[in-house]
Amino acid sequence: MRSALRHLCKHGIEALRPQKVNDKWRKPIVSPRVAADIRKLAIRSGTYGRFDTETGIGWDPLWDAPKAKPIAVGDGDGESIMVMKGGNFGGIQSIRPPKETKRQRTREARAQKIEALVAGMDQKIEEYRLEREAKKPPPGIEEEFKKYMKSSRY
Repeated sequence: MRSALRHLCKHGIEALRPQKVNDKWRKPIVSPRVAADIRKLAIRSGTYGRFDTETGIGWDPLWDAPKAKPIAVGDGDGESIMVMKGGNFGGIQSIRPPKETKRQRTREARAQKIEALVAGMDQKIEEYRLEREAKKPPPGIEEEFKKYMKSSRY
């Protein structure tokens, strides 16, 4: 179990918050980056919404960052309009799969290309062998003589 999960089991939401000790602020025990990793893992595994303190599996929605708050903005003629400031803080964002390397992303296309090339390979090999055989001169005494003459040193 990761140390961050142990701290979440032991301290709960307090592990995610900075604490003021002796008029000095201490960083959260579990960093926001690690907390985001654990949260994404819980969403992917389907354990988002509940947290088991014995096994450290899941994520409690109360631990999410606070959502955007409505703010009243005046428009000049005495009326105020409620505007939501901020983005999707704490909401479940879409989780894209990791980008991976180009080789991993194009693996399927390369495999299909290779399968297409291999499909007619037996016929191509046979044609190539027949073509090479056709290029060879017919066997006879002349060819033997030429071969011996090429290999001689005179």
